[in-house]
Amino acid sequence: MAAHSPSVVKTEEDARRSRDFRLYWMAGAIDQIGSQASGIVFPLVTLAVTGSPAAAGLVGALALAGRLVTAPVAGVLADRLPRKRMMIGALLLAAAAMAVVFVAVAAGVPTLTLLAGAAFVEGIAQSGYESAGAGAIRRVLPADDKKALARLEARNHAAQIAGPVLGGALYQLGRWVPFLVDVVSYVLAAGLVAAIRTDLTPDRQERTSFLTDMRAGLRFVWRQPVLRFVTIWAAGINFVFGALIYYAILTAGREGAPAVSIGLLLTIASVGGLVGALGAPLVFSRVRPMTVVVFASWAMVALVVVMSQARQTWNYGLLFGLVFLLSPLLGVIFQSRAIELTPDGMQGRVATVMGTVGEVLQTPAPLLAGVLVAWQSPTVVALVFAAALAVLAAYTTANLRRLAAHVDTGTGPGTDQAGRGTEQDAGPAGRETQATEEVRG
Repeated sequence: MAAHSPSVVKTEEDARRSRDFRLYWMAGAIDQIGSQASGIVFPLVTLAVTGSPAAAGLVGALALAGRLVTAPVAGVLADRLPRKRMMIGALLLAAAAMAVVFVAVAAGVPTLTLLAGAAFVEGIAQSGYESAGAGAIRRVLPADDKKALARLEARNHAAQIAGPVLGGALYQLGRWVPFLVDVVSYVLAAGLVAAIRTDLTPDRQERTSFLTDMRAGLRFVWRQPVLRFVTIWAAGINFVFGALIYYAILTAGREGAPAVSIGLLLTIASVGGLVGALGAPLVFSRVRPMTVVVFASWAMVALVVVMSQARQTWNYGLLFGLVFLLSPLLGVIFQSRAIELTPDGMQGRVATVMGTVGEVLQTPAPLLAGVLVAWQSPTVVALVFAAALAVLAAYTTANLRRLAAHVDTGTGPGTDQAGRGTEQDAGPAGRETQATEEVRG
């Protein structure tokens, strides 16, 4: 039997990658829409059961706590266990938690303990799914990775728009309906992940202790200059954006804006992010990535300065839409390089470290926004956040030379000409050690 030519093998591999990436994309879309739909009604159900806004806040806090507490462990497991099985198991665990809520609400017997416990378990499951998914993404990315990552960004923004609207509509049919839909979404997502043919098992030969693996992930991020930069940048932008959103909501509410107008403000912001993500491939085809980085970083500062003079809700919405339109351009560039620089056997840990740092710093953002709005004028508060964005933009500019060496060329240690990881750095733990030694040097 004649052997396949390299070009035929390459074509078959690209076709498989494209198919599996579509399955990966659809699984995440269905999962996120279902979670957003139930997430918007979870506090409403808790409030109806307990009559306490504090109890509703407790349930939300426990969901976040489940994610944050589990993240370090999930990141290590994602580089140890078969990632596809881990993703499926996490989705089914989340489905079981929401099934308990669905049955209890439908039977009219939900309790605060049950809702809080289910929220915590769902947070644990989401952390496991996200860590394993982040570890697996390198295996399914097509050759045009920036275009693929832009599609993932667009998916996330679209889910943020469609999910809450769907959840509100389903809630009108019955309190239990959004939870049933969420259960179905988790099961469907698990089925799509199961259909992925690519081997997602991490490359790992050397067996080390759990704590050693965890420390290795932290050290790798800290000692790799580009990964360290992306982690700090992402944490900073998450914090500022989280505070900005609450600033706009609280300021508009204090000035008497109706709830529907405030909801429209958030919708416009999400639409801006969706448009930015959809337009990212076109921008990258015409403008050098480093030019995009510089322009977007400083343009966001200018937009927030203008926001300091806004006094009407539609002004806030328009400016937020423009800010969120620019942010996916930076996110796609930085995420692409982070994936390329990270060996396959460390993808889960590195992604978890970067994501957890961002989530931890985002947690106090609403509190800061509330304190500032209570004590300062809207103009001063907006200028404070503009100054924070200016610090991030200056930090980015100061790292331009280092970023340009990797981002514009799309090549660097352990990458091929398409910017994806080669077999040399996607290999076993021994090669991870070599990559780490290069970082130390």
